[in-house]
Amino acid sequence: MTVADLVNKLTQLEQTLVQPSPLELFTPNWPGASDVTIYIKRDDKIHPVISGNKWRKLKHFIREFVDQSGLSRAEGSLPAEGSASAEGSLPTEDSVRLISFGGGFSNHLHALGYVCYQLAIPLTVVIRGNYSSSPTPMINDLIAWNANIEYVDKATYKLRDTSEYLDTLKRRYPNATIVPEGGSQLQALAGVSDLVTEIDNEIGTNYHTIITPVASGATMAGIVSAVEKHQHVVGIGVLKGQDYLESLVAKFLSKNNHNWHIEHEYHCGGYAKAPAYLTEFCHQFKSATGIAIEPVYSGKVFFALKKMLGQGAFVKGSTLVVVHTGGLQGSRS
Repeated sequence: MTVADLVNKLTQLEQTLVQPSPLELFTPNWPGASDVTIYIKRDDKIHPVISGNKWRKLKHFIREFVDQSGLSRAEGSLPAEGSASAEGSLPTEDSVRLISFGGGFSNHLHALGYVCYQLAIPLTVVIRGNYSSSPTPMINDLIAWNANIEYVDKATYKLRDTSEYLDTLKRRYPNATIVPEGGSQLQALAGVSDLVTEIDNEIGTNYHTIITPVASGATMAGIVSAVEKHQHVVGIGVLKGQDYLESLVAKFLSKNNHNWHIEHEYHCGGYAKAPAYLTEFCHQFKSATGIAIEPVYSGKVFFALKKMLGQGAFVKGSTLVVVHTGGLQGSRS
């Protein structure tokens, strides 16, 4: 496949995306909600598969990879369209490819897998835990999209960012490009900052607070880097990790970014934990609003919003924007 072919495929894919994503007024019948104005940034509507912040974090990286095609610096090549490797048999380990990491319900891997399938880019995914005997719906999609799947135990997965582990991967796949877990890398910040520009273009800059889930840190960092000094960004930690989550965000920011903080009271037991009360909240929310949320990310954000409104956590008369980061893999079974 030529670089021109790849660029054309990416252009066709981007034409299926809804950008800018909708910004919708939200008026729930919750205690304290009438004291503020609330909008939802519906990134879940960007695409039915490449949902939400996953595309924002990937788009500049993918564009750069496609523009360079990974070929100018590598001896390997992408499979020709219609070739055996493009149609399903695994490319060789010397092939140009992407490698990334995630769990069995990873929204990031799901989005990346679809993009790579559409662009005929070989993909290897390293998944925490062995789902070979009972693959999740997300993993079944990756299989259908011809991804090469490697299951590793939790101890091995913890090594994913170490130079020793990455060197081992690079020796096995010499022409591979590594995409960090969650797509969290410097290119991600530029994509996420576009979200703030879209909000500003629609309602101006007189809003006060943006609320977003936090897991790998890049989405919140991208928002913080783009807002104005009078605005504040509230992260809802979706996993246990006070100080740890702050460090993930801070590593992408300059030292003078102080207009943000993370709430740690709404992880509901930890990452991907879905107690009955949270699952019920997600069901009731969709029934009342028509907006699908799931218990891993978006459900915890709106659960936190309801609690914080009831506590009077926001200044009366202020305007809030809640980011629906999409990704509904956590609700699939």
